[in-house]
Amino acid sequence: MHLNVSRHFFPKEFIFKMLDAMAVHKLNTFHWHLTDDQGWRIEIEKYPELATVAAWRDETLIGYGSETPWVSDGTRYGGCCTQQDVREVVEYARKLHINVLPEIEMPGHAVAALQAFPQLFCNGGEPPPFNR
Repeated sequence: MHLNVSRHFFPKEFIFKMLDAMAVHKLNTFHWHLTDDQGWRIEIEKYPELATVAAWRDETLIGYGSETPWVSDGTRYGGCCTQQDVREVVEYARKLHINVLPEIEMPGHAVAALQAFPQLFCNGGEPPPFNR
């Protein structure tokens, strides 16, 4: 089972329910997509900006992006799992005999991380917001 929390954040309580449903259906691998352009969803203590800046976006695209002009909702959106949250999810999954396969994309799909660390943006200036 794959869950992309980078685009749409789900708290650990939702993930526990999903793991329960996986166990009922004897699915044993949880692919947890934690980072992408739209949000960074895992706390890294050495880099707190990933949780305070990169985990949030100013707005979200409405629709599928094929409509022009693009329309966004104008609502700040996001969230981040603490390291303790991640430990609890992994332990809960282990008890259900489910392997957790985290996905952290670096250096690709790193606009959220670049929002937190714009000095790493190689094209000069500020990285563009990625709200889609």
